[in-house]
Amino acid sequence: MAAENIFTTKAIHPGGILLGELKTRRITQKEFATLTGLQASHLNEIIKGKRGINIDIAKKIESVLGMPYCMWLNFQKEYEANCYKAIMQPTSEYDAVVFLEECKKVLSLKPILEALDIVRASCMEQVRVIKETFSFNLFDIEKELGVSGCYKHSEKCAIDEQNMNTWLALNWMQISKSSPNGGFVLGNEDKAADEIAYLANQRKIAADVVEFVLNKYGITYLVQEKLNKTPIDAYSTIVNDNPYITVTYRYNDLDKLVFDVLHELCHIGRHLGGNQKAFISVEGADYSKDPREEEANTYARNKLIPENVWKSIIGSRCNSLNPYVIINTIAKKAILFGISPSIAVARYKNEAKWYKTPSYKSPKILTK
Repeated sequence: MAAENIFTTKAIHPGGILLGELKTRRITQKEFATLTGLQASHLNEIIKGKRGINIDIAKKIESVLGMPYCMWLNFQKEYEANCYKAIMQPTSEYDAVVFLEECKKVLSLKPILEALDIVRASCMEQVRVIKETFSFNLFDIEKELGVSGCYKHSEKCAIDEQNMNTWLALNWMQISKSSPNGGFVLGNEDKAADEIAYLANQRKIAADVVEFVLNKYGITYLVQEKLNKTPIDAYSTIVNDNPYITVTYRYNDLDKLVFDVLHELCHIGRHLGGNQKAFISVEGADYSKDPREEEANTYARNKLIPENVWKSIIGSRCNSLNPYVIINTIAKKAILFGISPSIAVARYKNEAKWYKTPSYKSPKILTK
């Protein structure tokens, strides 16, 4: 088959060309897989356009069909070039469809189209609005937003990477439409942390109070609901010198919300900058081993209960080994130091890895 008869203005995957050759020569996929030594499933993915053709595969095809391996590499190169052109500069409904199909490989597109109110628009209109909304490479959103690799692995939680990318996109839409107060200077994050921790320990905290304090110090507070299999607790970033903290209310737990916000405030003050554009708190992800994450956890713990105070609380005399009695002792001692009993008990349960008691539960999140 001559190369000049294959290339068109559309992106044709070399797998489709290979399928045509096999049909012309009356060779089944199973037979061809045996002749080339390719796995049948691997061959089928090439034919369906899900896998590309590299030099090793091209040489195997040449050995059976007699078509030069360089021709198959050229087919692959031409396909990728046409795909890129269609993706970056869609000029027809067909090109727009290609763009949207590529989006679906990395995103759950429906929530984005719904958020943009373009579900029923033409493909060309959908692409136009998407490109206006996202000023960066949407196909590498993790890298573009600076959280690359933060949730690739999780031992505890099932993570859907497409939905995680979608959450990032939806959150970016909120950020891009927000009107930050401005006026943030380094050090404000520490003042906000002190105030939020104080109010939490005085049991005068609520979600809207957290938002008020952050806004007072030039930090924008956003809420972006989690999607299916997206175990995100919080996210922080700085855009145009304006810091943002986004929470999900994944748990209806006010003390945890406060801890998550303090954790992100540490990132804003100490860790964001250079190539690190954002931090995202994901339950069970490998990135939690990052020393910056442990520093942020320590920062949040110490803001809520200074280390010297904590040593005094847990050093209280208790003549019982019963954990329920120990918890009651810790709660009473915490009150004497001006610490919320639910915050003190939560820290003890976390450090002791004992979560059975329902006593001193955190208050629920109160929203507007």
